[in-house]
Amino acid sequence: MQTRKVTPAIGAEVEGVDLSQPLTDAAADGLYRALLQHQVIFLRGADISPQAHLALAESFGELDGPHPLYPHVEGFERIVKLENDSGAPPDTNCWHTDLTFKPVQPFASILIAREVPEVGGDTMWSSCYAAYDRLPEGMKADLEGLEAIHDMGDFRNSFGHSPEALNDGMARFGHMIRPLIGTHPVTGRKFLNFNEAFVVHINGMGTSEANALKVWLTNHMNKPEDQMRWRWQKGDLAMWDNRCTMHYAVADYLPSYRCMNRITVVKDRREGQRLKEVS
Repeated sequence: MQTRKVTPAIGAEVEGVDLSQPLTDAAADGLYRALLQHQVIFLRGADISPQAHLALAESFGELDGPHPLYPHVEGFERIVKLENDSGAPPDTNCWHTDLTFKPVQPFASILIAREVPEVGGDTMWSSCYAAYDRLPEGMKADLEGLEAIHDMGDFRNSFGHSPEALNDGMARFGHMIRPLIGTHPVTGRKFLNFNEAFVVHINGMGTSEANALKVWLTNHMNKPEDQMRWRWQKGDLAMWDNRCTMHYAVADYLPSYRCMNRITVVKDRREGQRLKEVS
């Protein structure tokens, strides 16, 4: 297996792994180490079957259940089918970390491009490690110990047609409180645990003060030096560590059609192992 960095801060392309065949333990561990080191990894032209996609995801840990809003691939309820065109525009074209409002934040996602537009439809990822490392030392000290309230954020757009629907959606998705400075459970590295889509308030602050800090953090994290951009080709596979990254699916391709298949790995079965290669 060979890896080639996409940017200095985040991302690597992996070669020399055939995902159409069952992974050996050594290959799975190698992909895991590459993921933790580079935060998001890519395999060009993987184009694996739904069965192989599912087997790959299961080698990394416990899978999420069926998505409460999005459809699934026929016969595979744990594979979300993300398809968009002018009749079904995307609803998450903003920087976000998946499902931070849930009690258990997912470990990782594995995404396969099934159909991509001729132009546009890229996805961007950003390193929350790099965002933390760039903080002034005084700001690191100020943020340490602060907690943020997360809720369904932009998903309100899916429920906003009536107060009853909105209240039902909020009850289903709920809230979660997380520290603004997180520590990765495997690498031990600190990261800025904030995303503009789902953080709605900073605990212990007034609304004006919290909003000012949210704007500051949003601007701080919007630096190209922390980011990478992937130009999809049909069959490409991406896997990212959802604990220490944000991503943004760029919605610039409409009215063209884009279809992706995604599996979310909720729990990391290797968590608790301290890997020298990534710590």
